[in-house]
Amino acid sequence: MVEFDVPEVLLSNGQSYFASLVEQAGAAEAEYLRSLANSSEANTRRREEVYVADEELGEEINETDPLVPSLKLF
Repeated sequence: MVEFDVPEVLLSNGQSYFASLVEQAGAAEAEYLRSLANSSEANTRRREEVYVADEELGEEINETDPLVPSLKLF
C-alpha cells in the first residue's frame, strides 16, 4: 500500500500517488473523477459505508484475542 485516505484528500495533494494516477487517465477523465470525489453525495455515501463497516468489525472482534487490547485496560 502506498497511501490511504479518502479520494478527495488524496486528490487535494498534487504529489500523491493517487492524484498522479488520476492525471494519467487524461484531462477529461481526471476532471470527471475529481468531480466524483468532491461530490457531497459520494462523500455522504462513503461515510455511511465506513460507519457500517466499523460497526460490523466491532461485532467480529473477539475480546479474548491476545492481539486486541482489552477495553477493560482503558
